[in-house]
Amino acid sequence: MWLLGLWGIAAPLATYLLKKTIALPKHAGVEEIEQMHWAWAALVILTSFWWAGGSFGLTPPDFSGHAHYLKLARYGFFEYTLISHAFTLLLLAPSLRATLGSLVLGSIPFGFSMAPSLFSYRPAMLVWFSAQLIGYCFIAWFIFYNQKRACVKGVILDEARSRAEAAKAEKNQLIAAISHDLRQPLTTLGLKLNYIGRNIESTHLAEDVSMAQRQVDAMEGMINGALDICRLESGTWNVEIQEVALPSLLHGIVADMQPLAESKGLKLSLHGRPYLVRTDRHALERIVRNMVINAVRYTPSEQGGKKGHILVSCQRRGNRVKISVWDNGIGIPEGRQKDIFKIYVQVDNPERNREKGFGLGLSIVQGLADLLGHRLDVDSTPGRGSRFSVTVPFIGLIPPELLAVHTVDNGDLDLTNMVVAIIEDNSDLRVEISMRLIEHGCYVVAGESSDDVIEQLRIEALASGPHFILSDYRLEHEDGVVAIAAVRAATDASVPAILWSGDTSSAVLKNVAASGMTLLSKPVSEQTLLTILAKHKPKTFTESGCK
Repeated sequence: MWLLGLWGIAAPLATYLLKKTIALPKHAGVEEIEQMHWAWAALVILTSFWWAGGSFGLTPPDFSGHAHYLKLARYGFFEYTLISHAFTLLLLAPSLRATLGSLVLGSIPFGFSMAPSLFSYRPAMLVWFSAQLIGYCFIAWFIFYNQKRACVKGVILDEARSRAEAAKAEKNQLIAAISHDLRQPLTTLGLKLNYIGRNIESTHLAEDVSMAQRQVDAMEGMINGALDICRLESGTWNVEIQEVALPSLLHGIVADMQPLAESKGLKLSLHGRPYLVRTDRHALERIVRNMVINAVRYTPSEQGGKKGHILVSCQRRGNRVKISVWDNGIGIPEGRQKDIFKIYVQVDNPERNREKGFGLGLSIVQGLADLLGHRLDVDSTPGRGSRFSVTVPFIGLIPPELLAVHTVDNGDLDLTNMVVAIIEDNSDLRVEISMRLIEHGCYVVAGESSDDVIEQLRIEALASGPHFILSDYRLEHEDGVVAIAAVRAATDASVPAILWSGDTSSAVLKNVAASGMTLLSKPVSEQTLLTILAKHKPKTFTESGCK
């Protein structure tokens, strides 16, 4: 009867408290958690009274003849004590520490229960009953105190985690804001230096301009790297998993890096295979490109009588393809191979030579590989070289008839009669970009808003609209997505377009992604713009410059 009464009272109460505990919000305050533990402690104490009475043989009234009396008997204390301890462990011990504590402290009431059978002297029943209750109160206190400490510690950790995440978000926002302010003048300066470098005649001035251009490129790399880290940390780097042809991707990277490798006296070669893989094209390209850039920077032109050599290869391993960048450079000590993926860490650059980068490239590689779920490996021997590899899912082989690699010849970017609309509210940058595109034969229509561009297209009788639209995202009276949509609505809805911006905050990235357009981060180089325009150059033109 005692056992049935125990379950009849304690089990419903425990079920009720368990539901309330589960229903507590994730970030419940200390007071809410403390109140819940007091409720659990009260249940333990309540059941302790019941268990103690049962272990001392306290029975219900026994009717005999014409009277009834309360019968006290010493029987079943061993069984009832074991049942009470088992119930404590199964129902009320919410952690391993509390369970162990219940076993230890539970020996106190168990010992008092056994005492009458071990000693002939038996004091009043009230003394033993009190001793039993004291032991169970110890159990209740231990469970309550232990769980209170654990939950308060959890609340403190959650609060610390929230503060750390808020600080990281503020840091990313600050970097994005600073970068936005730096990118406008940096883009203008880069375009101007590029123009001066092509038209200057003085050798000494040409060297000065070249040095200034390298500094601009260095600042651009630093800003882009910092913003990429922010995008990875904030989770705003959007990926699009699709089928990617490795030959064209790897060929483009090697072709772009060939001039830099040759200027350092390095041999850069590609050993590719006709593989189709499943990944995000832009993210994978960034991973491999950063690995190649890193190899070019740290591979000497000659070492041990051997010429510096960098090899880009891809090998199939079952349902995976391993893309590797090999070099015979300085190598990396085994103890430092994990450190190179940390932000701002450079193994062989104690003097912080900016020509060797800023320590961001491999940390971006690691972040992108984690984002895509691709395995990243590094094998290196000091004095013999290194191999950086990324493993991606294999889909199949590219049909032979589709193996031709289509690339843009940057040496012959003839954009004659291509109508380009530029929407940019920074007048200096708008003029500079217009001049550079006009040099390559473009017919430029530029304005500070979509209304300006639409009006100029109407005045100049370009009713069919531009062949391409370039727009800043953050304009004075509208954003770039709205501006491009307005120009398309007034002319041709199918005209290709691209956005650029110095603001790469998560809100901007999400808005651009929702529009289905591409966002370039300022500063944008002249070569990048020309390459994009060449890819979208219409096949035929009329003399007026329209389609």
